[in-house]
This record gives sequence, C-alpha cells and structure tokens, in this order.
Amino acid sequence: MKTLSVVLPVYNEEETLKNVLKQIKKVNVLEIIVVANGCTDASVKIAKEEGCTVKVIEKRMSPHEARMEGAKTAKGDAVLFVDGDIILSASELERFVPLLFEHSDVVLNKWGKMKMNAFNRSELMWSTVMHHAIGKPHQANAYLKAPYGVLLNVLKNYWELPPLSLFVTFLTQYRVSMSMSIETQGKGSFRPFDRPLRSKERIQSYQQLLQTCYTLASNRKRRVDMLAQPIPVVEHGWGKLSSFYGGKQLSVIVPVCNEEQTIKQVIAEARKLEPLEIIVVINGSTDQSEAYAKEQGVKTLVYDGRLGHDCGRAAGALAATGDILLFIDGDFVLSAQELYPFASAVASGVDVALNVCEDEAKLTHVVQGWKYVLNETVGRKDLLMSSMTAVPHAISRECLQKIGTESLVMPPFAQVKAIIEDFHVQAVHHVDVNKFNRFRYSEHLPLKNHSPTAELIIQDHIFAFLSYLQRD
Repeated sequence: MKTLSVVLPVYNEEETLKNVLKQIKKVNVLEIIVVANGCTDASVKIAKEEGCTVKVIEKRMSPHEARMEGAKTAKGDAVLFVDGDIILSASELERFVPLLFEHSDVVLNKWGKMKMNAFNRSELMWSTVMHHAIGKPHQANAYLKAPYGVLLNVLKNYWELPPLSLFVTFLTQYRVSMSMSIETQGKGSFRPFDRPLRSKERIQSYQQLLQTCYTLASNRKRRVDMLAQPIPVVEHGWGKLSSFYGGKQLSVIVPVCNEEQTIKQVIAEARKLEPLEIIVVINGSTDQSEAYAKEQGVKTLVYDGRLGHDCGRAAGALAATGDILLFIDGDFVLSAQELYPFASAVASGVDVALNVCEDEAKLTHVVQGWKYVLNETVGRKDLLMSSMTAVPHAISRECLQKIGTESLVMPPFAQVKAIIEDFHVQAVHHVDVNKFNRFRYSEHLPLKNHSPTAELIIQDHIFAFLSYLQRD
C-alpha cells in the first residue's frame, strides 16, 4: 500500500493549527511533518501535542525552502504540501490521493477565474509568463502554492531547485495533473514581510529558467550597424526656442515607414509643443512620407532600407540636440495636449516619463505580463506594465548620455539601465495607444502563438532580465 506524508510549514499559527491538523488526521496519512519556520508562539507545542514530527528552523526561511526542508525527512511515497493558516477539509485533501497514486507524478491546484487586483496581480503575471516561457498554454495554475502533491521519488531529485525552476521541471518532464481546483484565494494570513523572500526565490530561479528556455535576443531584425554610420540628414528643418520647459528645449522624434496618410497631422500636433526640432526618421518608406515631411520643414533623416524595430528612435536620438527627447510614432495622431505631459514631466525633473498602462484589472496579452514581471524584478512594481516599449515617452539628455543612445534599440534594456543608474523613471500620463495603432499584417498577424512584433518585444524583455540578473 502506498503511503502519504503531509508537510506543513507554520509561522505563528496557533489559532488555526489545531483545526488544520484535525482535518489532516481524518485522511489516511503516514505522517504529518510540521516545519516550525521561525515560530515564536505556541505552534511547536501544539504540533508536538498532536503527535506530529516537528522540525524547528530558527532563522525564518521562505515558504518554499521550509516545505523542501520538511520533505527531506518524509518517509511516504508521496508528499502533500499544505499551509498552517488555511483550513482545508478532509474531503478536499483526499482528492489528491488517487491523482498522485494512479494518474500523476505531480498534482497542482488550479486557480479559479480570478479578477486581477493589487493582491493577486503578481501571482497571475508570473504564472502567465512562466507558461509562455516554456511554450505551454496559460492555464492559471498556482505554481507550487499549497496545496500541491508530488511523488517523493520525483521530488528528491530536485528539492534544491528554486520554486519556478522546479515548477518548469515538473511541467516539462513529468505527468502533471491540473484538473483539480481548491479555492484558497483570500484565505490565510496576510504577511507582507513574506514578499521579499518570495521575490528573492523568483529572481534566483528566473535566471536559470531564461537561460534554459531562451537564447539572448538577437539584433537580426534590427540594422544596428546603420547607427554607426554618418547620420543621413537630407533636410535640416526649423524650430523655435520655447519657454514651455523652464529654459530646456525639446526634440520630438518620429520614426516613419509609409505614413503618408498621417505624417502631416502628426507634425502639426508636435509643432504646437514649440520644439527646438522635429526629427522625422524615414525608415525604409516607399510612399510620399519623405516628401511630406520635407514640405513641413522638419529635420529629415532618410534610410532607404528598413532599420527594424526601435532603431529609428535611436537614429533620431543621435541627431537630436534638445535637452528633452520626446518619442512618438508616425502612424497615429495624438494631440499636443496628450503629448505635453511627457515633455513637461522631464522638464520638471523626471528622467524617463512613461505612458501609464491602466490595464491593471485584467491581463489582455502575455506581453503585459512580461512588462510587469520585469518591472517587479528590478524593484519598480509601481510602474505596473508601463514600458519604454510604448509611445509616447520622453527622456532627459542626462539620462540618455548615461545609458547610451544605442540602448534605445531595445527599450526594456534601456529602461532597466536607467533604473539601475538611479534615474527618475515615472509613469506620468495615460494615452490609450492601442486604439490608434496601425495594424500591419507582416508584424501584427499571429503566425503561431503571437505576432512577430509581440515575440520580438518578449525577447527584448528576456534580454533585459538577463542583463539585470547578470550585472556586476
């Protein structure tokens, strides 16, 4: 007969522990291992009185580390992990047994349909990008959050792995059951001091995961080599000295590829900002965009071949002379009122002024998940999904000189560099650019899971992750 060990990490849970143990004892288990994780209350005493095996840890570990410490002493054929502050019924716990011993190596708890909020956003985002990273459809699984069960002969080979790496190992190498759903959302103790420990776990394993599942983002779709050549200015344009920005002057940079229908209006709105210069970067256009830009009297840089994503921004930045650089796109028109807050923020002391992403109540695309988890990893969870990948955004001359103009060809990397260098990065104003963006079949039509543009953005975020995690 196969046997089950239950591992139960506790931290000052004397109020719930007796009831948790009462339900576990109704299930036919070989042993209950209570891991006293830095307890200072009566939890240890209660566990011993209830006949549990108790392992005392003086210095508090992360929840995952405490679970693995308990599992190392397990004698059963499988280990079921539960929490000491969430009371699960015996009938809920018993559902793990047949799945573990008959159909699966690992049994995970499937989250129900949860609306994203400030408390669960991080968990849902990380779950999303984890599934994407390993090529699995997102099923909103609680990655290694109790309750979950694992056969001991599987677990003992991997319990030194951080949780995300262990989760990936399970999903890619073993039979994993994800059909069962036990509601734990909103239950248990609220422990904000656990969050730094969980964040450390994620960062440790994320580096391993990304190096395994992805290669570094390449520049195959970007003509970065063109940035080292002389800037092809064919029209010098005109501008004005403005009093809008406290003595600082503004450069507006507009990459353009076949935007003859919108470029005149884009320039007209940008001119209302009183820029020192408007720089239009003709990026492989074959229509009248170049002629229209010259007619409007703006500085015009012409590249006959396509530079690729974001190289146009970098090329424009190399040619810019202003103290503030505002980046917009040529394929949709934004009013001067919508653009001014970005330039104004930099004039007031912000170094990187981002477009506020207000999609925090729901996750509409995996790219948003990658943006969020990158911001969280670098300690800027407050930015949510705001990113230099999106326009409009603005940057100060001082910041640009420090992070290097060439970094702009990979916007998430530029953003991480600015944060590392302690520049003031802030999301300052919301413009819903999704409803304006021009649809391009070659870039936005999904071929497999995502469009080529989405995959490129994701690769950029992975490169930024690895650059951050591998920094000296």
